[in-house]
Amino acid sequence: MSRWAAALLVLAGWAARAQNVSLDAGTPDASGEEAVQGRPGTGYSTVVTAPRALSRDRTQDATQVSGQTLRDSTRETTFEALSQESAGIYVPGHGALHGIGNGATGGVHIRGLGGTPNTQVLVVEDGVPDYQGIFGHPIPDAYVPFLIDEVLVVKGGDSVLFGTNAMAGVVVIRNRWRMDEGVEVLNDSSLGSYSTLRESASTLAHLGAWDLAGGIQALTTAGHRPGAGGSSVVGSAAIRYSFSPEWKLTLRNKVLHLEGNDPGPETHPTLDHTYEAWRDTASVQLAWTHDAVRATTTAYLNVGVHQLYDGFHSTDWVGGGISELEWRPSRRAELLVGLAAEHVNGEVDNRVTGVVSPVTGLTDASAYGQLTLRPLERLSMVVGGRALASTRYGTVPLYKVGLLWSPGGGVYFHSRVARNFRQPTIRELYLPFPTANPDLRPEYALNWDAGAGWASEHLDLSVTGFRTAADDLIRYFGVWPSAEVVNIDRVVIWGVEARVAVRALGPLSAAVSGVWQDVGRYTRQNPDAKANFAIDLGQDFGPHFLGASVTGEWVHGLYMADYGEQRIPNVFVMDLALRYRYASAERRLSVEPYVLLRNFLDRRYAYVEGYPMPGFNVLLGLRIGL
Repeated sequence: MSRWAAALLVLAGWAARAQNVSLDAGTPDASGEEAVQGRPGTGYSTVVTAPRALSRDRTQDATQVSGQTLRDSTRETTFEALSQESAGIYVPGHGALHGIGNGATGGVHIRGLGGTPNTQVLVVEDGVPDYQGIFGHPIPDAYVPFLIDEVLVVKGGDSVLFGTNAMAGVVVIRNRWRMDEGVEVLNDSSLGSYSTLRESASTLAHLGAWDLAGGIQALTTAGHRPGAGGSSVVGSAAIRYSFSPEWKLTLRNKVLHLEGNDPGPETHPTLDHTYEAWRDTASVQLAWTHDAVRATTTAYLNVGVHQLYDGFHSTDWVGGGISELEWRPSRRAELLVGLAAEHVNGEVDNRVTGVVSPVTGLTDASAYGQLTLRPLERLSMVVGGRALASTRYGTVPLYKVGLLWSPGGGVYFHSRVARNFRQPTIRELYLPFPTANPDLRPEYALNWDAGAGWASEHLDLSVTGFRTAADDLIRYFGVWPSAEVVNIDRVVIWGVEARVAVRALGPLSAAVSGVWQDVGRYTRQNPDAKANFAIDLGQDFGPHFLGASVTGEWVHGLYMADYGEQRIPNVFVMDLALRYRYASAERRLSVEPYVLLRNFLDRRYAYVEGYPMPGFNVLLGLRIGL
């Protein structure tokens, strides 16, 4: 390590920290609510209660991350920031943007499943499943943290509550509302290496019966290598009206415009592989709450237009509705039942040749339920089932059973088994890009995990073992035009994940998490092991705050092909964040300059062979809140 890098580490050890901690789903107390801790000395609440809307199954193994943690992260994108908070989540990147098409990254891997295309991990934002209608996966660059309140990453999937694609895991995003009467405004401007400019602005308002939330983030960069530049603009708006304390109507809309280029591998750069995408997601929700009963009905529509350099042009849409009823007759019982329906379709043509590819839409409807019982004061049991009826695959039965026991003293034990499901995408069934197979069968997985932990005021320990047995996984083999996409035989993935965290030891907080897994024969972008760490120090001096953090990631056993072929070097990267914040006595004004020193050891590393990540780079920013 160079003297310069060592000096930065020493500086980090004596500075202070303005980030919230990543939130791991904490130990449920006797009432069943989950207590989770935040990083100290931030000027924000250090202890929060996990909202019921995010964690509706308390037996699941999950990682909960605050929106403030994501806003303060040194990582390039939101998905990469989530990966930093838990070793069980792996997200590759190749620069400031993930992109679309063959050169895209940002696929979320959880315990050996997921990835590229990212169709085995479902993203749900404010109750709406969010993925492309043709390709079946989300756009990673569409998620920016300016309005995010909390994110819950459910490991082991949950197709009972969320349906198709929730096979390896679910990323549940909840956006913010202002709780107190009044208006707040936050602006975050930054500039840095590679001609990178980023501007975020958001507004929240609570005015009588009206709630408003809106924001925009724009990013432009020249990229760290030729062809790696691009730009993105994400705008979001929401309005909620309370007819009475029981009735609320919410309208939401989010728009993304993304432009960029796949730079190709270093040895064969592609400076003209451009792409452009427009996406719009709209939803309307009516909610009624009375005593122990809550009912919601949500309708949504997700539309996208994608264009690639080779003439590919597509328009896709996902539309559907979800109705749920939650009833808690006593503190020892809770029932959730729901109905859901969804239609996926699109149009594909080649702007160069004029050829239109035939596409057939997919429709499904579901009835599902989940029962939570607490027969003893510190024992919770969950059982759930879903009957999914598909126009193409008939009736699909899904189920889960879970157990959580908290004997006292901060100790807890949990276990859960779930049968999960993913139907093939329109791209896999019909589009010859590079190949298709209309005879594909759905994927199934039986996910099991069991673990234990101990949580105290200053120390958290947890360990979880997991096993996934998957049938009929869809894989691509060969090179176009002789490539094929087929269902493969049974795959078994197993491993262990652990975490140790110390919290609020004076100005110090620190966390280390690690995972080891055996992914079997299909090794592509499924690491053997991964570790993440964070060291945070922060101190308030009246209205002033000084903070610093060092975060790092190590990834071992990465391959670029199945069957253990084309292994690439281990990844090791460290980032440093330095912050100062002034907050007025009544917190009506806050001014926060910061500097993010990414890859400050200036290591050469890559998640994807031939696509090196940026070397040492700097981002300077100023955040102002009113």
